[in-house]
Amino acid sequence: MTPRPSPPARRPPIAARLRLLGLYPAEYRAAYGGEIGDVFAHSVQGLGNTAALREWASLAAHALRLRTRLSSSDPAGRIAAGAAPFILAGGAGLSMVHLLLGLFLPDPLEFEDWGHPAFRTTLVAVQTLPWILALICACQGRWAPTRLLVALGMLGRIGVAVAFLPHAGPAFTPYLMVLPFFLAPGTLLLIAPPDAVDLSPLGRGEIVLAALALALPMSALVVLWPQPDPGGTTAPVFPPAVQTLTHASAAWPAAVMSFAMLRHLRARRPDPLRATGIAAAVLPWTAMLAPPYYWLPPRNAHDLLRNAAIVLALLALAVLLARLRRTRPAPPQNCP
Repeated sequence: MTPRPSPPARRPPIAARLRLLGLYPAEYRAAYGGEIGDVFAHSVQGLGNTAALREWASLAAHALRLRTRLSSSDPAGRIAAGAAPFILAGGAGLSMVHLLLGLFLPDPLEFEDWGHPAFRTTLVAVQTLPWILALICACQGRWAPTRLLVALGMLGRIGVAVAFLPHAGPAFTPYLMVLPFFLAPGTLLLIAPPDAVDLSPLGRGEIVLAALALALPMSALVVLWPQPDPGGTTAPVFPPAVQTLTHASAAWPAAVMSFAMLRHLRARRPDPLRATGIAAAVLPWTAMLAPPYYWLPPRNAHDLLRNAAIVLALLALAVLLARLRRTRPAPPQNCP
Protein backbone atom coordinates (compact mmCIF):
# COMPACT_ATOMS: atom_id res chain seq x y z
CA MET A 1 0.00 0.00 0.00
CA THR A 2 1.39 3.37 -1.03
CA PRO A 3 1.88 5.61 2.01
CA ARG A 4 -0.18 8.81 2.02
CA PRO A 5 2.02 11.88 1.58
CA SER A 6 2.17 14.11 4.62
CA PRO A 7 0.56 17.54 4.27
CA PRO A 8 2.95 20.39 3.55
CA ALA A 9 4.19 22.26 6.57
CA ARG A 10 2.20 25.40 7.25
CA ARG A 11 4.19 28.54 6.62
CA PRO A 12 4.41 30.94 9.54
CA PRO A 13 2.27 34.07 9.19
CA ILE A 14 3.74 37.13 7.57
CA ALA A 15 3.86 38.95 10.91
CA ALA A 16 6.28 36.34 12.28
CA ARG A 17 8.80 37.37 9.63
CA LEU A 18 8.53 41.12 10.26
CA ARG A 19 11.04 43.06 12.30
CA LEU A 20 9.93 43.45 15.90
CA LEU A 21 12.65 43.27 18.52
CA GLY A 22 14.75 45.82 16.65
CA LEU A 23 12.01 48.39 17.21
CA TYR A 24 12.55 48.33 20.97
CA PRO A 25 15.20 50.50 22.67
CA ALA A 26 18.50 48.68 23.17
CA GLU A 27 18.29 48.55 26.97
CA TYR A 28 14.73 47.29 26.97
CA ARG A 29 15.55 44.77 24.27
CA ALA A 30 18.52 43.47 26.24
CA ALA A 31 16.40 43.05 29.37
CA TYR A 32 13.18 41.66 27.91
CA GLY A 33 13.94 40.75 24.27
CA GLY A 34 13.89 36.99 24.82
CA GLU A 35 10.62 37.13 26.71
CA ILE A 36 9.00 39.36 24.08
CA GLY A 37 10.10 37.04 21.28
CA ASP A 38 8.75 33.95 23.07
CA VAL A 39 5.43 35.61 23.89
CA PHE A 40 4.99 36.85 20.33
CA ALA A 41 5.88 33.48 18.78
CA HIS A 42 3.39 31.75 21.08
CA SER A 43 0.63 34.32 20.49
CA VAL A 44 0.76 34.09 16.67
CA GLN A 45 0.99 30.30 16.58
CA GLY A 46 -1.94 28.99 14.62
CA LEU A 47 -3.26 32.46 13.73
CA GLY A 48 -4.03 33.71 10.26
CA ASN A 49 -2.17 36.59 8.68
CA THR A 50 -4.70 39.24 9.74
CA ALA A 51 -4.82 38.25 13.40
CA ALA A 52 -1.04 37.81 13.51
CA LEU A 53 -0.49 41.24 11.98
CA ARG A 54 -2.79 42.69 14.65
CA GLU A 55 -0.64 41.12 17.36
CA TRP A 56 2.52 42.40 15.68
CA ALA A 57 1.08 45.91 15.36
CA SER A 58 0.20 45.98 19.05
CA LEU A 59 3.74 45.05 20.11
CA ALA A 60 5.30 47.35 17.49
CA ALA A 61 3.21 50.27 18.78
CA HIS A 62 4.39 49.49 22.30
CA ALA A 63 7.99 49.45 21.10
CA LEU A 64 7.62 52.80 19.35
CA ARG A 65 5.99 54.34 22.43
CA LEU A 66 8.97 53.20 24.49
CA ARG A 67 11.41 54.56 21.92
CA THR A 68 9.64 57.93 21.71
CA ARG A 69 9.10 58.09 25.52
CA LEU A 70 5.32 58.04 25.14
CA SER A 71 4.65 54.93 27.20
CA SER A 72 2.48 54.87 30.30
CA SER A 73 5.62 55.07 32.47
CA ASP A 74 6.85 58.29 30.81
CA PRO A 75 5.58 61.76 31.75
CA ALA A 76 4.77 62.65 28.13
CA GLY A 77 2.75 59.45 27.75
CA ARG A 78 0.77 60.13 30.91
CA ILE A 79 0.05 63.68 29.76
CA ALA A 80 -1.21 62.36 26.40
CA ALA A 81 -3.32 59.75 28.21
CA GLY A 82 -4.85 62.48 30.37
CA ALA A 83 -5.70 64.55 27.32
CA ALA A 84 -7.12 61.73 25.17
CA PRO A 85 -10.54 61.26 26.87
CA PHE A 86 -11.31 64.97 26.77
CA ILE A 87 -10.08 65.34 23.20
CA LEU A 88 -12.53 62.57 22.38
CA ALA A 89 -15.30 64.30 24.33
CA GLY A 90 -14.66 67.60 22.56
CA GLY A 91 -14.46 66.04 19.11
CA ALA A 92 -17.58 63.95 19.64
CA GLY A 93 -19.54 66.84 21.11
CA LEU A 94 -18.66 69.14 18.22
CA SER A 95 -19.42 66.34 15.76
CA MET A 96 -22.93 66.03 17.22
CA VAL A 97 -23.47 69.73 16.54
CA HIS A 98 -22.06 69.47 13.01
CA LEU A 99 -24.23 66.44 12.29
CA LEU A 100 -27.28 68.42 13.39
CA LEU A 101 -26.19 71.24 11.11
CA GLY A 102 -25.64 68.89 8.19
CA LEU A 103 -29.04 67.27 8.51
CA PHE A 104 -31.34 70.22 9.14
CA LEU A 105 -29.79 73.64 8.54
CA PRO A 106 -28.64 75.58 5.46
CA ASP A 107 -25.32 74.65 3.95
CA PRO A 108 -22.55 77.06 5.04
CA LEU A 109 -19.86 75.41 2.88
CA GLU A 110 -21.78 75.32 -0.42
CA PHE A 111 -21.56 71.52 -0.69
CA GLU A 112 -25.04 71.43 -2.21
CA ASP A 113 -23.72 73.20 -5.29
CA TRP A 114 -21.92 69.96 -6.21
CA GLY A 115 -24.94 67.74 -6.80
CA HIS A 116 -27.77 66.03 -4.96
CA PRO A 117 -28.47 67.32 -1.42
CA ALA A 118 -27.77 63.82 -0.11
CA PHE A 119 -24.17 64.37 -1.15
CA ARG A 120 -23.82 67.05 1.49
CA THR A 121 -25.33 64.76 4.13
CA THR A 122 -22.87 62.03 3.18
CA LEU A 123 -19.91 64.39 3.48
CA VAL A 124 -21.05 65.54 6.90
CA ALA A 125 -21.62 61.96 8.08
CA VAL A 126 -18.17 60.84 6.93
CA GLN A 127 -16.58 63.52 9.11
CA THR A 128 -18.82 63.36 12.19
CA LEU A 129 -20.14 59.81 12.69
CA PRO A 130 -16.70 58.26 13.35
CA TRP A 131 -16.19 60.57 16.33
CA ILE A 132 -19.67 59.85 17.71
CA LEU A 133 -19.18 56.10 17.29
CA ALA A 134 -15.75 56.44 18.92
CA LEU A 135 -17.44 58.00 21.95
CA ILE A 136 -19.82 55.03 22.12
CA CYS A 137 -16.91 52.58 21.96
CA ALA A 138 -15.05 54.45 24.70
CA CYS A 139 -18.17 54.27 26.88
CA GLN A 140 -17.95 50.50 26.51
CA GLY A 141 -14.30 50.51 27.54
CA ARG A 142 -13.07 49.59 24.03
CA TRP A 143 -10.15 51.90 23.28
CA ALA A 144 -8.73 50.10 20.23
CA PRO A 145 -11.86 50.66 18.07
CA THR A 146 -12.10 54.15 19.54
CA ARG A 147 -8.69 55.03 18.15
CA LEU A 148 -9.51 53.43 14.81
CA LEU A 149 -12.71 55.44 14.47
CA VAL A 150 -10.95 58.68 15.40
CA ALA A 151 -8.34 57.95 12.73
CA LEU A 152 -11.15 57.40 10.21
CA GLY A 153 -12.76 60.68 11.21
CA MET A 154 -9.48 62.52 10.71
CA LEU A 155 -8.98 60.87 7.33
CA GLY A 156 -12.53 61.87 6.39
CA ARG A 157 -11.81 65.53 7.08
CA ILE A 158 -8.52 65.37 5.17
CA GLY A 159 -10.25 63.61 2.27
CA VAL A 160 -12.95 66.26 2.04
CA ALA A 161 -10.33 69.03 2.11
CA VAL A 162 -8.24 67.38 -0.61
CA ALA A 163 -11.24 66.60 -2.81
CA PHE A 164 -12.73 70.09 -2.67
CA LEU A 165 -9.61 72.22 -2.53
CA PRO A 166 -9.20 72.61 -6.32
CA HIS A 167 -12.85 73.60 -6.79
CA ALA A 168 -13.86 75.25 -3.53
CA GLY A 169 -15.19 78.75 -3.26
CA PRO A 170 -14.59 81.41 -0.59
CA ALA A 171 -17.00 79.71 1.82
CA PHE A 172 -14.66 76.71 1.99
CA THR A 173 -11.63 78.70 3.14
CA PRO A 174 -12.63 78.76 6.85
CA TYR A 175 -12.94 74.97 6.75
CA LEU A 176 -9.32 74.69 5.62
CA MET A 177 -8.18 77.18 8.23
CA VAL A 178 -9.79 75.29 11.10
CA LEU A 179 -8.62 71.87 9.93
CA PRO A 180 -5.41 71.88 12.07
CA PHE A 181 -7.53 72.42 15.18
CA PHE A 182 -9.14 69.03 14.46
CA LEU A 183 -6.06 67.12 13.34
CA ALA A 184 -3.55 68.11 16.04
CA PRO A 185 -5.71 66.97 19.01
CA GLY A 186 -6.70 63.81 17.15
CA THR A 187 -3.04 62.95 16.65
CA LEU A 188 -2.40 63.40 20.38
CA LEU A 189 -5.27 61.00 21.10
CA LEU A 190 -3.86 58.39 18.72
CA ILE A 191 -0.38 58.40 20.26
CA ALA A 192 -1.62 58.21 23.87
CA PRO A 193 -0.68 54.89 25.57
CA PRO A 194 -3.89 52.84 25.77
CA ASP A 195 -3.00 51.28 29.13
CA ALA A 196 -2.84 54.72 30.75
CA VAL A 197 -6.18 56.08 29.47
CA ASP A 198 -8.78 56.20 32.25
CA LEU A 199 -11.62 53.95 31.09
CA SER A 200 -12.93 53.17 34.55
CA PRO A 201 -16.68 53.65 35.06
CA LEU A 202 -15.97 57.08 36.55
CA GLY A 203 -13.64 58.00 33.69
CA ARG A 204 -16.17 56.90 31.08
CA GLY A 205 -18.84 58.94 32.83
CA GLU A 206 -16.62 62.02 32.67
CA ILE A 207 -16.17 61.56 28.92
CA VAL A 208 -19.92 61.34 28.32
CA LEU A 209 -20.75 64.27 30.59
CA ALA A 210 -18.11 66.47 28.94
CA ALA A 211 -19.35 65.59 25.45
CA LEU A 212 -22.98 66.29 26.35
CA ALA A 213 -22.07 69.49 28.21
CA LEU A 214 -20.58 70.71 24.94
CA ALA A 215 -23.14 69.37 22.52
CA LEU A 216 -26.46 70.20 24.21
CA PRO A 217 -26.08 73.98 24.72
CA MET A 218 -24.37 74.43 21.35
CA SER A 219 -27.09 72.40 19.63
CA ALA A 220 -29.79 74.45 21.36
CA LEU A 221 -28.16 77.61 20.08
CA VAL A 222 -28.04 76.13 16.58
CA VAL A 223 -31.74 75.26 16.67
CA LEU A 224 -32.82 78.61 18.15
CA TRP A 225 -30.64 80.71 15.85
CA PRO A 226 -32.89 82.78 13.53
CA GLN A 227 -32.56 81.72 9.93
CA PRO A 228 -32.66 84.21 7.05
CA ASP A 229 -35.64 84.24 4.73
CA PRO A 230 -35.35 82.07 1.62
CA GLY A 231 -33.07 83.91 -0.76
CA GLY A 232 -32.05 86.39 1.93
CA THR A 233 -28.43 86.98 2.81
CA THR A 234 -28.69 89.41 5.72
CA ALA A 235 -27.34 88.08 8.99
CA PRO A 236 -29.63 88.42 12.02
CA VAL A 237 -29.15 91.52 14.15
CA PHE A 238 -29.24 91.01 17.93
CA PRO A 239 -29.50 93.50 20.78
CA PRO A 240 -26.10 94.33 22.31
CA ALA A 241 -26.61 92.11 25.37
CA VAL A 242 -27.60 89.12 23.23
CA GLN A 243 -24.72 89.81 20.84
CA THR A 244 -22.30 89.71 23.79
CA LEU A 245 -23.73 86.36 24.89
CA THR A 246 -23.35 84.87 21.41
CA HIS A 247 -19.70 85.97 21.31
CA ALA A 248 -19.13 84.53 24.77
CA SER A 249 -20.74 81.22 23.75
CA ALA A 250 -17.72 80.54 21.52
CA ALA A 251 -15.68 80.08 24.72
CA TRP A 252 -18.13 77.53 26.14
CA PRO A 253 -16.13 74.40 25.15
CA ALA A 254 -12.99 75.82 26.77
CA ALA A 255 -14.99 76.57 29.91
CA VAL A 256 -16.35 73.01 30.04
CA MET A 257 -12.89 71.47 29.69
CA SER A 258 -11.43 73.87 32.26
CA PHE A 259 -14.15 72.79 34.69
CA ALA A 260 -13.17 69.16 34.06
CA MET A 261 -9.60 70.05 35.00
CA LEU A 262 -10.85 71.80 38.13
CA ARG A 263 -12.78 68.68 39.16
CA HIS A 264 -9.66 66.57 38.76
CA LEU A 265 -7.50 69.02 40.72
CA ARG A 266 -10.05 69.01 43.54
CA ALA A 267 -9.97 65.23 43.84
CA ARG A 268 -8.45 63.65 46.91
CA ARG A 269 -5.32 62.54 45.07
CA PRO A 270 -4.99 64.54 41.85
CA ASP A 271 -2.43 63.49 39.26
CA PRO A 272 -0.55 66.59 38.08
CA LEU A 273 0.41 64.94 34.78
CA ARG A 274 -3.18 63.97 34.04
CA ALA A 275 -4.28 67.50 34.90
CA THR A 276 -1.67 68.81 32.47
CA GLY A 277 -3.15 66.51 29.84
CA ILE A 278 -6.64 67.91 30.44
CA ALA A 279 -5.17 71.40 30.05
CA ALA A 280 -3.64 70.29 26.74
CA ALA A 281 -7.12 69.20 25.63
CA VAL A 282 -8.39 72.72 26.36
CA LEU A 283 -5.80 74.52 24.22
CA PRO A 284 -7.24 73.61 20.78
CA TRP A 285 -10.39 75.50 21.74
CA THR A 286 -8.48 78.72 21.21
CA ALA A 287 -10.09 78.39 17.78
CA MET A 288 -13.38 79.42 19.47
CA LEU A 289 -15.56 78.54 16.51
CA ALA A 290 -18.30 81.09 16.07
CA PRO A 291 -22.00 80.15 16.26
CA PRO A 292 -24.25 79.04 14.70
CA TYR A 293 -22.25 76.92 12.24
CA TYR A 294 -19.11 76.43 14.36
CA TRP A 295 -16.88 76.42 11.28
CA LEU A 296 -15.46 79.94 11.43
CA PRO A 297 -11.99 80.16 13.04
CA PRO A 298 -10.34 83.37 14.33
CA ARG A 299 -10.14 85.94 11.57
CA ASN A 300 -6.59 87.09 12.31
CA ALA A 301 -3.68 86.74 14.70
CA HIS A 302 -5.16 89.37 17.02
CA ASP A 303 -8.32 87.31 17.50
CA LEU A 304 -6.29 84.16 18.02
CA LEU A 305 -4.16 85.82 20.70
CA ARG A 306 -7.28 87.16 22.41
CA ASN A 307 -8.81 83.69 22.42
CA ALA A 308 -5.58 82.18 23.76
CA ALA A 309 -5.61 84.73 26.59
CA ILE A 310 -9.19 83.74 27.47
CA VAL A 311 -8.34 80.04 27.47
CA LEU A 312 -5.24 80.57 29.61
CA ALA A 313 -7.31 82.69 32.00
CA LEU A 314 -9.87 79.88 32.36
CA LEU A 315 -7.10 77.37 33.07
CA ALA A 316 -5.46 79.71 35.57
CA LEU A 317 -8.81 80.23 37.30
CA ALA A 318 -9.29 76.47 37.59
CA VAL A 319 -5.84 76.06 39.14
CA LEU A 320 -6.44 78.98 41.52
CA LEU A 321 -9.81 77.65 42.71
CA ALA A 322 -8.34 74.20 43.29
CA ARG A 323 -5.42 75.65 45.24
CA LEU A 324 -7.71 77.85 47.35
CA ARG A 325 -9.74 74.85 48.38
CA ARG A 326 -6.63 72.88 49.35
CA THR A 327 -5.21 75.74 51.40
CA ARG A 328 -8.51 76.44 53.18
CA PRO A 329 -8.07 75.71 56.91
CA ALA A 330 -10.02 72.78 58.27
CA PRO A 331 -12.93 73.70 60.57
CA PRO A 332 -12.07 73.40 64.28
CA GLN A 333 -13.34 70.33 65.99
CA ASN A 334 -15.49 70.76 69.07
CA CYS A 335 -13.81 69.48 72.18
CA PRO A 336 -15.94 67.23 74.39
